[in-house]
Amino acid sequence: MAEDQIRIDEYDPFSQDVMGNPLPYYKELRRERPVFYSEKYDGYFFSRYDDIIELLNHVDNSFMASEGTLPTPDVLTKHNTAAPPILPTDPFPLSQRLGMPIHGDVRRAHILPMMPRSVKALREFVRDRANERIDVLLPQGTFDLTREYGGIISSSVIMHLMGMPLELAGEALDLVNAGSLVNPETGGVDTGAAAKKVIEFYLPWVRKRMEQGADGSVPMVDGMINYRFEGKALSPEQVAQQLGCAFIGGIESVPKVTAHGLMELNARPEQMAQVRANLEDNVPKAAEEMIRYCAPAQWFMRTAHQPVTVAGQKIEPGQRAFYIVASALRDENRFDDPDEFQWNRDIRHTLAFGHGMHLCIGLNLARMEVRVLVDTFLRRVPSFRFDLGASVRLPSSFQWGWNSLVVSVD
Repeated sequence: MAEDQIRIDEYDPFSQDVMGNPLPYYKELRRERPVFYSEKYDGYFFSRYDDIIELLNHVDNSFMASEGTLPTPDVLTKHNTAAPPILPTDPFPLSQRLGMPIHGDVRRAHILPMMPRSVKALREFVRDRANERIDVLLPQGTFDLTREYGGIISSSVIMHLMGMPLELAGEALDLVNAGSLVNPETGGVDTGAAAKKVIEFYLPWVRKRMEQGADGSVPMVDGMINYRFEGKALSPEQVAQQLGCAFIGGIESVPKVTAHGLMELNARPEQMAQVRANLEDNVPKAAEEMIRYCAPAQWFMRTAHQPVTVAGQKIEPGQRAFYIVASALRDENRFDDPDEFQWNRDIRHTLAFGHGMHLCIGLNLARMEVRVLVDTFLRRVPSFRFDLGASVRLPSSFQWGWNSLVVSVD
């Protein structure tokens, strides 16, 4: 939609126009209404980089994910008269809804395989999987770069970290991707229902690790099995619930960033030539721009539990604060020519992985995967082209990325 047709006072992340192409709306929000109040959802939408940093710097539980991070419209239209009650800890709920320090303790329990040293050790595993996929795909000539290359590999990495057979990677990928599709009637993603299906998929493997003793050889799962809250172990179902964010996030975003990033780079022959001149040094820089420019996640939400002022706006307990990450990554006050893809852009900090107490625990793993996937593809495929007419980018209130990117190789 053209900027002169945008009614910014009617901005709604679940409207068909916004879900179809949110970027013009974000530009207008930053320019005209950087703190946008939605009476419908009794919440404030923050679209500028610095304002979102200010919001996320509140790590004292003044803002919490007590209503979830991605609630559906039917939840949001029910307004709070005060801060929502903190969930009871028996049975143990999703830790991010409890805030700190519990959420931090749960993160630390299963973060080991995503720490820098562990990620470095995984690099060759990812490269081997990338070369295996290219061996399969090159003879086909045409394939879906999102699913058949990056998607299968990212899913294989999570299967490996969960102690699950790599043969389940395709099934896991399809299950995760199905969970991010919007409801065409409500415009929302029912993340709770989607996560439940994913958890049911890998729950048997959590139970298996418990039966085997959880000796630490599968640290992502074993760490949660050995976690104790007030001296009490979690049930298999509760362990599986805590792993949902790492499982889904580890599969969902990297393939979209990689495929879209390669498309943007390929559309700019001069930049492609510069990157190819020294892949070892240049791909890490290009990968950072791909993450900024192509990150599919749009926004997240927190609920105020104390009176808080952000960007000069007072937010009362029970009101919501929405931070539009995808807008911050295109903020003119932070990036020169933000709507242009520049492979060697100087990016010293990015909100693509969040900030503060909900900083993505898989950021080191995601960065490594994007770098390896891009590097390996460019080394193995000297020439390729995209068929956007056969590709798919579905409207979405959250994961607005290329669900399918069809590429042909020469």
